[in-house]
Amino acid sequence: MQEFTFDTFRDLLNSFRESGYKIIPFSSFLSENKNSQKLLILRHDVDRYPLQTLKMAGMEADQSITATYYFRIIPSVCKPDIIKEVVKLGHEIGYHYEDLSLCKGNYANSISHFKKSLQYLRQFYPVTTICMHGSPLSKWDNKRLWEKYDYRDFGLAGDTAFDINYDEVFYISDNGWGWNKTAVSVRDKVASEFNIPIRNTRHLMELIHNNNLPDKIMLNAHPDTFFEPGLRWHMNKIFIKSKNIIKRQIVKYNLIK
Repeated sequence: MQEFTFDTFRDLLNSFRESGYKIIPFSSFLSENKNSQKLLILRHDVDRYPLQTLKMAGMEADQSITATYYFRIIPSVCKPDIIKEVVKLGHEIGYHYEDLSLCKGNYANSISHFKKSLQYLRQFYPVTTICMHGSPLSKWDNKRLWEKYDYRDFGLAGDTAFDINYDEVFYISDNGWGWNKTAVSVRDKVASEFNIPIRNTRHLMELIHNNNLPDKIMLNAHPDTFFEPGLRWHMNKIFIKSKNIIKRQIVKYNLIK
């Protein structure tokens, strides 16, 4: 099994469904009866390569799967045509906010930028949920914006950082070319009582089929991690592994708070 291809990801989602997980976007989780069934909250942080996002959104739609796609507002990612197509495919759109980093720690400018960015995205979809971008090389933690303001004042129902109990929902992220590689995750991690090592995707699928995972899971799969086999797949792997060298030092020496 080749890691982080679209075929592998399709097989992973099928494993969840075959094991009885209902796959839902984050907004649905906020209103679901969380005590009655196995749930997989499917989340995609769109950090780079919006065309990869469209491929993933199409693949999921072909399987009647609805996910949440969190778009950064930067021009290289926030492509209106891509967002419109993802919406047409039936997915939820959210704001992948990084306003505190973009505004260099100025809280007043950051909340103004947040409001404008949210209004912009709402041209394409009635955004009700948000998710902070980790900005691993920035000294500003974007979710600290809510120490001074309240995101609910903007008609938002939830933030993935604050509206999930991660002692009840197992968080899985593909950050750093692996599953829950905390040694290279600067901010893409949560405080949780769960401690379930995942060696690779095949191992993750074994855990699913053997019912060795909790009933409630959030899966964060970055579309820019996944490529068809070939040159771009290899180049992307090298790019991510190179970033990991820097991120590993940041985490090891606690260089960013």
